[in-house]
Amino acid sequence: MPIGLNRRGCAAGVAVLLLLITNFVRGEPIRVGGTGSALGTMKILGEAFARQNASKIELTLMPNLGSSGALRALQAGAIDIALLSRPLSEAQHAAGLVAFEYGRSPFVLVSSKPGVGNLTPAALADLLGGRTLTWSDGQPVRLVLRPKTDIDSEILASLSQGIAEALTIASRRQGMVIAATDQEAADHAERLPGSLAVSTLALIVSERRKLNVLSFDGVPPSVAALADGSYRHFKSLAMVTRGAPSGAALQFIEFVRSPQGRAILEANGHLVSFKP
Repeated sequence: MPIGLNRRGCAAGVAVLLLLITNFVRGEPIRVGGTGSALGTMKILGEAFARQNASKIELTLMPNLGSSGALRALQAGAIDIALLSRPLSEAQHAAGLVAFEYGRSPFVLVSSKPGVGNLTPAALADLLGGRTLTWSDGQPVRLVLRPKTDIDSEILASLSQGIAEALTIASRRQGMVIAATDQEAADHAERLPGSLAVSTLALIVSERRKLNVLSFDGVPPSVAALADGSYRHFKSLAMVTRGAPSGAALQFIEFVRSPQGRAILEANGHLVSFKP
């Protein structure tokens, strides 16, 4: 399923997205940052929120923090809303952090190569472990890996014991491309001929990435398949605040929970896990 992308617009999109929403009372921005899987959709939500409120939008460029960096920034008061793809720990809950899971997005295999339709767990393990080095037409497979401690690596390893073992082998192979962020992984996957990487449907759709989303074990990943249980692999995405949200941050979270926000989430690869 090729989905178009303006990759060069991604970095600018992050700038627009991370601090897109204005505090209407004081004219201060709502500072938002976190997992790359959430950035494209948050940009779209932020633009819709600003249009609805006819507000002047302040754009502030923030680095891609990731979930762990966003939590540190949130606890330090550097951002107002952290976007996470990991659940909060008991200690983080005890420290007063409040999480709102706004959606789940299918965890997907992607490739720049057209015509690759499906991978079985055994075939994926062979590709990761180096037992298979080419696609069926002889084109070399170019793996794009994530760091061992990244949630994407954890989810990938959870798909099967064979895949977990093969991923360990892949991480030790020479010349492997290892992407530090979700956007970097998608960039590499687009650039490399014959690539194979992991992502989320939310990122692919919201950023209009020029990548093919593969079926896994015969099941095409989709929001509908995630909802009916036929596709079981996903990332949970949450907005986190220090204490109960208030002010402009609360206004934005309420917009995300609104029928309009829900429609935007569903159109961008999310199974919505809340009631408006």
